[in-house]
Amino acid sequence: MAQPHYLLAALVLATLMAPLIAFSPPSQLKITTSQLNSSPSDLSSNVEELELLRKERRNQLGEHKTEREEEERDTKHCHIQPTSTKQETQQSSNQKNSIKTILSIPVGDLTQRDLTGLCNSIRYVPEEKSLWSLRILERILTEVERWEDAQRFDKRTFVKKIHIFSVLTALTKSSQSRKSQRRQYSARKSKKKNQQYLDSKDMARLQNVVFLLKELCRDKRTPYCDADCYQKDVLSFATMIAADSSMIEASAADVALKFIDELEKEIDGWDARVVGSVLNALAQWGRAEEAHALLSRAMGFEIAMAASDASNESVKSSGINSLNPADATPCYDSLLRAYAKCALLLADKKKSKRPSKNSSSNTRNASATEALARARYILLNHMPAEGMQITNHTCNAVLSGYAALGMGTEAEKLLQEIETLLSQSSSQLSALDTACYNSVLHGFSRERNGVSSAERLFKAMAEQNSLHKATSSITILPPLPDTITYASMLNCYSINRMGEEAYSLVQQIERPTSACYLSAIRALERSNDTTSPDRVLSLIDQIEQSGSGKGPSTALNRRLFNAAMQCMIKRGEGAKAEDVLEKYLNCNLSPAKNDIELYVLALKAYENTKPAYKRKEAAESAEALFHKMQSMDNVPQLDAGTYNILLNCFARAGMSSAAEKLLEEFTPTPESYGLVIKAISLSDDKDAVERAWNILYQIGYPRENVKDVEPFSVPITTFNSMLKLFARRGMATEAEALLHSIDEYILEGKSKESGPNIRSYEAVLEAIGKTSDLDAVERAESLVTRVEVMSELGGGIQQPTLKLYNTLLACYANAGKVGSAERLLSRLHDQSLKPDAYSYGATIKALKNSGKSKDIAIARAKELAQSLEQNGGGGNEIIFAHRLSILAKFGLAQQAENLLKEMDHKHKLGDLKQGPGIIHYTAILNAWAKTDDNKAIPRAEALFEKMKDDPSLDLDLAAYHGLLLNYAVRGMSKKARRLLQVILDSDTLSPNRNTFTMVIDSYSRSSSNANAGLKAEELLDQMRELQAAGNSEVEPDSVCYASVIRAKQASQPSSGTINDLSDFDKVQLMRELQIETWPFQ
Repeated sequence: MAQPHYLLAALVLATLMAPLIAFSPPSQLKITTSQLNSSPSDLSSNVEELELLRKERRNQLGEHKTEREEEERDTKHCHIQPTSTKQETQQSSNQKNSIKTILSIPVGDLTQRDLTGLCNSIRYVPEEKSLWSLRILERILTEVERWEDAQRFDKRTFVKKIHIFSVLTALTKSSQSRKSQRRQYSARKSKKKNQQYLDSKDMARLQNVVFLLKELCRDKRTPYCDADCYQKDVLSFATMIAADSSMIEASAADVALKFIDELEKEIDGWDARVVGSVLNALAQWGRAEEAHALLSRAMGFEIAMAASDASNESVKSSGINSLNPADATPCYDSLLRAYAKCALLLADKKKSKRPSKNSSSNTRNASATEALARARYILLNHMPAEGMQITNHTCNAVLSGYAALGMGTEAEKLLQEIETLLSQSSSQLSALDTACYNSVLHGFSRERNGVSSAERLFKAMAEQNSLHKATSSITILPPLPDTITYASMLNCYSINRMGEEAYSLVQQIERPTSACYLSAIRALERSNDTTSPDRVLSLIDQIEQSGSGKGPSTALNRRLFNAAMQCMIKRGEGAKAEDVLEKYLNCNLSPAKNDIELYVLALKAYENTKPAYKRKEAAESAEALFHKMQSMDNVPQLDAGTYNILLNCFARAGMSSAAEKLLEEFTPTPESYGLVIKAISLSDDKDAVERAWNILYQIGYPRENVKDVEPFSVPITTFNSMLKLFARRGMATEAEALLHSIDEYILEGKSKESGPNIRSYEAVLEAIGKTSDLDAVERAESLVTRVEVMSELGGGIQQPTLKLYNTLLACYANAGKVGSAERLLSRLHDQSLKPDAYSYGATIKALKNSGKSKDIAIARAKELAQSLEQNGGGGNEIIFAHRLSILAKFGLAQQAENLLKEMDHKHKLGDLKQGPGIIHYTAILNAWAKTDDNKAIPRAEALFEKMKDDPSLDLDLAAYHGLLLNYAVRGMSKKARRLLQVILDSDTLSPNRNTFTMVIDSYSRSSSNANAGLKAEELLDQMRELQAAGNSEVEPDSVCYASVIRAKQASQPSSGTINDLSDFDKVQLMRELQIETWPFQ
């Protein structure tokens, strides 16, 4: 018969060792949490009571002392047991073994002293030793099982209740320390070095311990273990531990299910807290079918999921006492969360087309909407029919499921149905809390085109207007918005790239949190607002000013600065990125001023500088920042990736010398060499091709005419940089030869890297498109056919891209092959590739160069533009530019200005992302140059002045050429010369040979051309001086020399035309102009 204190302990344990989640019956709808994966487990009271019980047991009169004496006596006399060996006797007389040493002994070879040592080691277990103690307990029970089978030692008790519950208590405390971490990723993110986390092996060990106890205490009834070591309290403990551990470890839910199956055999009635803990574990992983089955068992009837299942509810199951419906609401909350998580997993599986390992097999065929429909029916029909309390937590379990799937409209419909269900009078405040409305708002933010609905809901909450009428006689006012409401609305703006709206909303919040500011900054980063960088800096200033307030919610943090940096990187605002960096350093978020990460982000902002004319200045600023990084103390050596960022800054600016110099300062990567070649290709250096070849030779590419080629390793990205160099210079023959050699070296086994990719062929095709060779189109078509065939045959080449076909269309455009271009455009429509504005623009350009008549070209270009809009492409500035170029070709200046007004009108309506740019205005200037209208010059001059006054237009050399062409074709040499001087005096413009040639032409066409030849020669001398000063773009060519000769002939009318010149006159002119060939040949 059990001792009295054991009876007392059993009564106390039966009361306190209840399941994990301490659910309390909801008395009113005031639940505020809305997390999908929430777990309301609370073990603190259980653990405290167990500690008190254990202390009471230790204080029982003489008990503790008696147990200690028994253990010492058994240990002292264990060598005289009849089954002990000589080796055991010798070992027992030596010093006591350590726990690790004992555990290393094979199973079955432990002595009684060893086993007693293991038992003593887990008598009082601290939390940090919980997993270690679980391993020891498993070894103890395994050893006892072996002893029982072998009948090795005398029948005495080693394993007692205190050993079992000490381990379980430590495991409970360990799981309790993770209680605040509701979500899986949060728990993993916040792991501490000394925190205990049960993995799959630990869960298997816990399961083994429980079932060993059952076998030893119930089946075999071994004397080595107290009979009370296995009871329903042990199963309750184990179920709680497994359920809490499922927050991180998926296999823990399976173990919890097995434990509750065993617990069902030990109890007379279901406990809502036990069931709720396991349901929470299943909900964590979306195992809705298993959760449904478990709750149906606990309720004693099959829970209906649809109207057709309603008849099954009355079918009661036999067995233990079912749950009281009044206490079952938290269990239903968990079931509804399980269905919501199941729907989310099914939706993710559909996107990835891979089965989710966490969803049960019998739910994989169901759709996400079906899972939510089941939860909806249980909430609206089954629970009210059973008289169960519906709480905010219950409602939000389903609402958050719809929200997570971006089904905001469905969530709002459900919200209305719940409000109708819970309404008590004709006019009242909402029965649901703000968290439920926030879930609907979140659903709208994830729904396509849901921003207007989100704004409507937010406005109703903020202004306390009736959102809807649940019935004709019931009006319900939504709750007031809280901080999460504002954050959800800001997140909606962020997702929809509405930076201006987000910036305005954050100003309305009395005290925005860091999350609110973060969403606003992300919205600005994603939007097309040109003022986003300035507004981001303004928000950071606001946060700094609010830092004096209480609480950390408005404090600056690293995520805010990272988001701000991403905004600067996207827009290439390097200087403003440095401003963000300075603010970061001033707010002391970094323990030392040597945080290198944000410096690298600032470098990337310089790297992404958009305007070409600003890239050199950006590269110089990036270099200064880079040197500052190198001089910082306590910073690891900068890696090759950081060097490559600066290399790309130099490359995009065409600063080839700086790039080559930087290459010598570190150990380059293959990408580094490609960036240097890119820098060389974008430079104006005459020896660019030669230097690029030298880079290739430096990294192992064989030189020309080498007989014995050594194996080399040059990545295809580096070759692509070389091919792009050829493409920019129109060196098609060289590009094709390099592409052919790469293939040959791979076939011969000399190249260790992969062969050409789609980018390689795009570069070669671009090079072919820039040549004037008669067979250029045929070569381009052959190259594209090669790519198509290789991709179909699996030759390591991906399917042809739209860019590849657009490049072929550009070849057709340059050659005026409008028929081929339109056929290719039609073929692209039939394929999966959808033609874009560049495709249509190239086809319109082919029309311009095809020689078609004015009417046909203009009409067909308009049809192509309309076709783009009908196919979802919409208006585009590229299309307008090509249409304007056709009008300019035929001198239709007035029609060109009308088309420009149409473009500006569409931009103001929002149909065009960008309004008229410098290229569009320049096309109209060219149109005025080719018209016979007497008002052409004043109209062109007025348009040019308008362009100068527009701050959004940054006039380039082409714009000045447009006006200069008007002067040149009409022989207005004085105005042409004055405009040339403006260009020469400009700090941002640099003339080229075309600039001087047009001015020279103006002299040859001037009505007063007596001094035309002299003026032309003066300009020719000036060109040569500028060339000697380093401007290679003004080097005279044959066209320029021909213009000079025409000007000289115009100043001498008596000498006749150029065709009248004798060979002697031609030689004399060539000698005067210092040219070697006659320019008119």
